[in-house]
Amino acid sequence: MRRITLVLFVLLLAAGCGSTRSGGPTAPTTTAPPPASTSLPPTRLTIFRVAGGDLRAESVSVPHTTSVAGASLRALGLDASVTIAGGTASVTLPHATPAQVAEIVYTLTQYPTVRRVNVGGRTGLTRADVESFAPAILIESPAAGAAVPGTFRVSGSASVFEATFVLELVVGGKVETRQTVTASTGAPERGGFDATVRSHAIGPASLVAFAPSAEDGAPQHRVEVPVTIRP
Repeated sequence: MRRITLVLFVLLLAAGCGSTRSGGPTAPTTTAPPPASTSLPPTRLTIFRVAGGDLRAESVSVPHTTSVAGASLRALGLDASVTIAGGTASVTLPHATPAQVAEIVYTLTQYPTVRRVNVGGRTGLTRADVESFAPAILIESPAAGAAVPGTFRVSGSASVFEATFVLELVVGGKVETRQTVTASTGAPERGGFDATVRSHAIGPASLVAFAPSAEDGAPQHRVEVPVTIRP
């Protein structure tokens, strides 16, 4: 009788071990969304490029950077490094052409930490040393391709008769504004200028500058800078 009882106990225990019991619904597996992009907006730079023998200011967009001097050289297409110390930028481009030297000097000296440039085997270069590449009227700001508000400043340098020239804003092929600008000194010296332009237009426009001929008023030293007027 004891043996039968033991057998029955073993059978009941085996049945209990073979049973399964639900532990409730399983929580769904979720995948965390990818982190939001941490990329920073591009950096806008002004570089000075020689075209047709003359320097022109050009607005370019580069990947975000705080090393603007090196980024500016790369934007010029130059494979060179630059170090800045004591107001002097030293550029490792020993075989730079005269045009490249002018581009580098004008581009780097726009930054307040750079007063002189060592490049191409020459030292202590300033803008005066490469002035032969500067046109009679050089609009430095805004640079070609820049976006400007309805009221904006136009600055640069000029070497023109009696230090005066005409500055126009052309929109849709028509002159919207026209003014006479006076540089700080006249030719043969080179003087700086700063003017304010106001426009009611939105979209593509051009800044046109020229010096009227003293003989018949014909436009001389004409330069054109395309810009976009933003809302």
